[in-house]
Amino acid sequence: MGLLLNLSLLLPLLSAVVLWFAPLNRHQVRRFALGVTLVTLLLVIIVTAGYPAQPLEGESVYASSEWSWLGGVGFAEMDVRYSVGLDGLGLWLYALSGLLMVTAVLVSWESVKERAGLFYGLLLLLETGCLGVFCARDIILFYVFFEFTLIPLFFLIGIWGSEDRRRAANKFFLYTLAGSVLTFLGLMSIVLLHWAHSGQLTFSIELLTEALRENPLTLTYQRIIFLALLAGFAIKIPIFPFHTWLPLAHVQAPTAGSVLLAGIMLKIGTYGFVRFNLPMLPDATVQWMPCLLWLSVAGIIYGALVALVQWDMKRLIAYSSVSHLGFCTLGLFSVNRLGIEGAALQMINHGISTGALFAIVGMIYERYHTREIRQLAGLAAKTPWLAFFMLLFTLSSIGLPGLNGFTGEFLILLGVFQRAWNHADAHVGGQLTVIAILAVFGVVLGAWYMLSLMQRLFFGRLQEPDQEHSDQLATNIRDLSWREFAALAPLAVMVFWIGLQPGFFLSRIDRTLTTIIEPAEESVSRVFQASNRNARRFPVESVKSKSGGSGT
Repeated sequence: MGLLLNLSLLLPLLSAVVLWFAPLNRHQVRRFALGVTLVTLLLVIIVTAGYPAQPLEGESVYASSEWSWLGGVGFAEMDVRYSVGLDGLGLWLYALSGLLMVTAVLVSWESVKERAGLFYGLLLLLETGCLGVFCARDIILFYVFFEFTLIPLFFLIGIWGSEDRRRAANKFFLYTLAGSVLTFLGLMSIVLLHWAHSGQLTFSIELLTEALRENPLTLTYQRIIFLALLAGFAIKIPIFPFHTWLPLAHVQAPTAGSVLLAGIMLKIGTYGFVRFNLPMLPDATVQWMPCLLWLSVAGIIYGALVALVQWDMKRLIAYSSVSHLGFCTLGLFSVNRLGIEGAALQMINHGISTGALFAIVGMIYERYHTREIRQLAGLAAKTPWLAFFMLLFTLSSIGLPGLNGFTGEFLILLGVFQRAWNHADAHVGGQLTVIAILAVFGVVLGAWYMLSLMQRLFFGRLQEPDQEHSDQLATNIRDLSWREFAALAPLAVMVFWIGLQPGFFLSRIDRTLTTIIEPAEESVSRVFQASNRNARRFPVESVKSKSGGSGT
């Protein structure tokens, strides 16, 4: 399986080079790109399907492959490796990357008419980065893939975006690059502090996680490194108030760029938090937990309220993405098994539903050349299949029971409430209870703006933007083509599969999270023990006896 994993990474990369230099016309280019993404998806499916339902004895990483990259002569103490492999945390994100790339190619089929070879080559280059970041097992390799995803999307937005594309591309690149530099410094600090303690200069994520569990960093170092990692991952997600680049990037990006940005790239930030912050910096994570939970619920409410007043379809979905990603971080920073499991599943759910919604918005724009909600109504009369898929992914986004969004949000909210009610500090527990209640209110707001969008666009009396040429529109506007149906149907299957059988996905996530969560859970236990010692030192009864008389 290691060979197939490497092939899935190298095939899009090599194919991108072919597209840039081969003398192919637009039709040949897009067929070639579709063929490459389908073959890559087949490799991804084979690798993912081979992941064992039960853990293999003595093995924590599946389909692993590695060789020395920087070491040996002249670098005797250094051990930088090309090391890839999959565990339960990266498995489904890796699979999602392969699936959404096919959708991205199909939704660009008619819209990209100029420099098609460069466009599809950048998409394939982006696929290598997205697949690689979720299976990298070396810190340097992770960071290479982490940064590798920025460059193709920068050009996709800057060249094929809308009117304000250059400003959007520059803002996206500068924001994420600035945070990435601090993240790199944080990761290197972990490596160097471990080297200073053990004398071993290793960049292996697995070895560093095990070493820091046995010999954790001091709280001061954890705090500093946590903030450095937070800078990059919070912007990448993005967490409120670091979200300002995201709506502009989504609105200006081509449809494929929005699908991949929402579906895959934003998950790199949440993935980084689970991969590095929770197991390597558990004490700092627990200490910053209330603050980050407040930021998460602020993002949920803020994103939902701003989405309610939007008249641009793409901007509405962009702010809904800010709100839904707040649920992911809410589950992560509950430092609770249920919450983190829900967040890991919700990363996949968000990628499927929001990626599909951006694809549908692109299909509507291809037909009417507008994203203004006020100019459209009653579209179900002309495009019933498009209305069906829009309704399905809307219900998925708002968490209808039986669909994928419900399971993730339910586990997240259950985890946050459990953390609030079991917290040793009554004051912090009260804060967490308020946060959990506000998050439930965010679910209601999410249903409000998404169902309103659905009702305004697809139901009621037919309204189209060009009333003067309504007869011409009636003949030109069509329902989904085979290509558009093929782009959305696999995502619809995943909506029902995850919604009806979440245990299949959670069982493979769970055993990896066990190792990742334990350091943070142990840190929470130490907080409980410290609170209990303080309670025994200052018992309530003695305080009462001192403050009142014998009759009180």
